[in-house]
Amino acid sequence: MNDSHCRCGSLKPLAQCCEPFIHGLSNPETAEQLMRSRFTAFTLHEFQYLIDTHHPSKRQTTDLLELQSGSDKTTWFKLTIHRIKLGLANNDKGLVEFSAFFNENGQFFELRETSSFIKEAAQWLYLEGNSHIEHINLKIKRNEPCWCCSGKKFKHCHARIEINAIQA
Repeated sequence: MNDSHCRCGSLKPLAQCCEPFIHGLSNPETAEQLMRSRFTAFTLHEFQYLIDTHHPSKRQTTDLLELQSGSDKTTWFKLTIHRIKLGLANNDKGLVEFSAFFNENGQFFELRETSSFIKEAAQWLYLEGNSHIEHINLKIKRNEPCWCCSGKKFKHCHARIEINAIQA
């Protein structure tokens, strides 16, 4: 288990937040917990979890390959939950509206989505989402934490990479 902060933004240790869900030790009790754990799975490249928590009627045989093929260019780094409708432990349906921020090929984007979830056999599953992606200009101050979640300040992490790329 891991003691670092969970990537979902909860400020809890990963081992006490999304990791037990991703490793099959327990199931999310709410649609929001499933959403957060799926985001964390994207950041950790735990693609089988994403498939396992996608409703069986929506799965494709190529899902795993597609997830793996795009992962080397994309770094997911921030999740913001905007709105939750239903999706509590005593519900069987829920909606979660969120923004997921990512870096791809040195550019920053925001994926904004309203996701539908359904609970079947006491397990929450991602059903489908209505999303759009927008390019954003992200300005990070030198002493802020780096966007890549390394735990380093930006000036000691990706700012160095950018400076080296400019000098080359």
